[in-house]
Amino acid sequence: MTTDPEYWNRIYEDEGRPGWDMDGATPLVDELLGLALPLGLRAGGDLVVPGCGYGHDAAELEARGFTVTGLDFAPLAIHGAQQRYGDRVSWSQGDWFTTHLGPWDAIFDHTCFVAMDPGRRPAYVDACARHLRPGGLWMAALFHDVNGRPGPPHAIPMADMRALAGTRFDVLHLGAATGSHPRRAGREFLMVARKR
Repeated sequence: MTTDPEYWNRIYEDEGRPGWDMDGATPLVDELLGLALPLGLRAGGDLVVPGCGYGHDAAELEARGFTVTGLDFAPLAIHGAQQRYGDRVSWSQGDWFTTHLGPWDAIFDHTCFVAMDPGRRPAYVDACARHLRPGGLWMAALFHDVNGRPGPPHAIPMADMRALAGTRFDVLHLGAATGSHPRRAGREFLMVARKR
């Protein structure tokens, strides 16, 4: 069950490099930052990367001058992130739904929301709002197409994401990703939303 850290830990244990790991930061870091900075993301601000895995995105954001917390449910993910990137990032093993870390200026969400069981999506949105400072930004890369496979990851139509996020956030940008990794090209969209 995806709500158990052992589910994710077994994937790291069995596969070493899970299928979602691209052995480097997503190319969407550039695109999301390019959208978020003009919308109020503060250069050098405090960011969190939920579901950080081996920490590639978190380390890339730290290299760009942000203070970053990498959070993951799976202890083996955090261990792997620490091995790869040392203490450049503040790594924490914890549950996004219950952690008491934060608040942060922004969330960088790449593959975490889509890993959740769809029934948990409203609670996930609430957690995002709870973890942000007033006016904080939620940057997300999401799938509208998972090639018909059962999740995780789980696809969500853009209109459904707008309605869901709109319960707690003002959606400032929602549109197709143009800089996806080739394995994901044409299947991702980006959202930047501000906490009300």
